[in-house]
Amino acid sequence: MIDNNIIQSLGAGSGIDTANLTKQLTEIERAAPQNRIDTKRDKAETQISDFGLVSNAMAILQDAANVLSEPEGLFSKSASFTQSSALVPVELDTDVQAGTYTFTVEEVASSQSLTSTSFSDPSDAVGEGVLTFRFGNATADGLGAMLATDGFSQDLEAEEVNITIDSTNNSLEGLRDAINDAEVGVQASIVNDGLNGYVLQITAESGSNNELEISVVEAGGSPSNNDSAGLSRFTFNETASQLTQQQGGRDAELTINGLTVYRESNTIDDIVEGLQLDVLESDPGTPITITITDDKAFAEQNIRDFVEAYNIFLEAITPATGTTEREDEDGDKEKVIGSLANDALAKSMLSQIKTVISSAIPGLADSSFTSMGAIGIRTELDGTMSIDNETFDKAFDEHFEDIQKLFAPHTATSDNSIYINSYNDNTAAGEYEITATTTPSRGAYAGGALGGITAFPNFDTTGQVYEFTLEVNGTATDTITLAEAVYADHDAMAAAIQAAINTDSNVSDDGSSVTVAYDSDNNRFDIVSNKYGSSSQISILTAHTDIETDLGLAVATGTQGTTTAGTVNGTAGFGS
Repeated sequence: MIDNNIIQSLGAGSGIDTANLTKQLTEIERAAPQNRIDTKRDKAETQISDFGLVSNAMAILQDAANVLSEPEGLFSKSASFTQSSALVPVELDTDVQAGTYTFTVEEVASSQSLTSTSFSDPSDAVGEGVLTFRFGNATADGLGAMLATDGFSQDLEAEEVNITIDSTNNSLEGLRDAINDAEVGVQASIVNDGLNGYVLQITAESGSNNELEISVVEAGGSPSNNDSAGLSRFTFNETASQLTQQQGGRDAELTINGLTVYRESNTIDDIVEGLQLDVLESDPGTPITITITDDKAFAEQNIRDFVEAYNIFLEAITPATGTTEREDEDGDKEKVIGSLANDALAKSMLSQIKTVISSAIPGLADSSFTSMGAIGIRTELDGTMSIDNETFDKAFDEHFEDIQKLFAPHTATSDNSIYINSYNDNTAAGEYEITATTTPSRGAYAGGALGGITAFPNFDTTGQVYEFTLEVNGTATDTITLAEAVYADHDAMAAAIQAAINTDSNVSDDGSSVTVAYDSDNNRFDIVSNKYGSSSQISILTAHTDIETDLGLAVATGTQGTTTAGTVNGTAGFGS
């Protein structure tokens, strides 16, 4: 009996290539799993590529949507105006009120200009000491000297500036640079007059209340401070005017729809909010009409661009997320399913976009439109959008403000005591019922009755020491000193106290500020924090006897502010 089996048959001498057979059997065994791996890899690579395609298409659509949500997209204005060499509109913001405005330019704003005596060279010494610049309204005689009586009325809210001249900058050039380096709106330049030599020209900011008074305290043992030698050559005050006023400061004077208005500068942006004007020359009595209208054509084109961008978006992503047709090698049409057609993330994204496009927008109960369909933007069977021009144009003609509400963020409140000051991308559109159970308030300090030597009008504080320190919203001030001056009335004194507190570096660095007002019923000054909430409080920590006796500002803790409380749609909320 001869035993045999396949193993023996494949042995040596059988003539069968066992090594090659084994290799082929191994490849056959591996082929199916490898094909599955290759297929998954190809699909993953295709999906990655298609996600990039979708992302790029989304970016284009988002850019078009952002144009509508930005103020310029739907709220742009256009202006037509009378050609004039006196007044020119130079900037138009989106918040400017549409309407017709008629201006005249009666006067152009000008800057006070002072010049010194002549020097033979810009490097000539000018003398050492300190110049003090005060700002306000100056009156000069026909020779350019300040009047000795009632020649200057100081602006008590403007901080005076000290310019020091010592051995390091004792020259005409050094004085010029010291003034310019102070950066207080005063410009100094050296001018060769072509006749006598070099003069220092000092130019203030434009406006009648930005004019300069300059006093000098000279260095040395026996300073004169007011004569025509040394640093005194740069005085300009009621006692001595060594500088000569070449031109006085003046406000621009205009009329708008018959109302006379004054501004310090010839660049004006606060007569009509959102409209900036340049005053070039006076032309009394000559009307200049500026008509401002909504730029509906620009807004309409931006909406049409958005519809086009949406359709381009759909066309771009369809090969990746939908089903398309193509010809095979034989010319027959075959359907191709996109790699993301069944991807949950891609389907969810597309569904959300379509829902936003077609759904009614909450929070527009006061509007004529709550969806894009209401203004003629339709969704076709293939998912693309089209515009019914008749409905679309009618909506623009009759309800443009409601179209703005439909596309751009819009807030409104039925209660004037509630102000919506901010929102972000996470804010859900809709209506919210707000109930305030606690009204917010600001911290305040009530002063004592005025007494001592206090006497208005024209209260002269010369010789009195008005020094005190406060705590404003938890921040202590440095020692605050009120300048010795003549205060025209209670309001002028209140303004000086307010300016002194608000310019304290500790207070300003903390972002705090106060309002000071005279209470005529109680004959006192009240100091109120401009911050709301329980952290708002004003306290006087130290006070000199003079300020306590005369102005009633004594050491005391003020009333603490309160934090608002209430509910939003029945849920408890709080604020500051």
